[in-house]
Amino acid sequence: MRAALQTLTLSFALLSPCLLAATGDRQRPYNVEAESGGEVNTRTGRIEFSGNVLLTQGSLQLRSRRIELLKRDDDSYHAISQGAPGEPVRFEQASDRPNERITATAERVEYDSRDQTARFIGGAVFRRWVGGVVADEMSGAQIAYNSRSEILSLAPGQTSPQAGGRVRLTSMPRNNLPAPAAPSASSVPLQTAPALSPKPQPGKE
Repeated sequence: MRAALQTLTLSFALLSPCLLAATGDRQRPYNVEAESGGEVNTRTGRIEFSGNVLLTQGSLQLRSRRIELLKRDDDSYHAISQGAPGEPVRFEQASDRPNERITATAERVEYDSRDQTARFIGGAVFRRWVGGVVADEMSGAQIAYNSRSEILSLAPGQTSPQAGGRVRLTSMPRNNLPAPAAPSASSVPLQTAPALSPKPQPGKE
């Protein structure tokens, strides 16, 4: 099983140009919302919220039942999100490539904004979308995603969605994916029409 995991990791490295997350997200402020309230420790930088929690930062969205977040002095943070039975943690982020995004679900998600890494633990499913079509789907007991190195790693185990705890990759042929969207008319710069000389009036020079 270990040899198979290493092979899959190398395969994802070849797909890396399609898996690059939006690089501008880490420069945006982050927000945390919750239904059941929470606690902020201004001395240690630890934040805890529960009850339909939503963490956003730019295009990144992380939805969970409970979250623990540790803010560092450099304004980066390490977040641990926990789901509930039948309610996995949901992760979503836009890609730097137009019309692409990534989504993932798992029982637990650990996200680090400084290292640009995410670990999806327990029944992990990771998808890359092009338009409204799933281009790549990966599943396993655990999935590690490194946005900086652009590599994913899958681990087998009892919590894998696949029979026998196996890992799985399904990849759509590129020629079956939607073509990049053409620029909208509003995005095309308008050109000023050249002034027209007035037509000479009959009998006037």
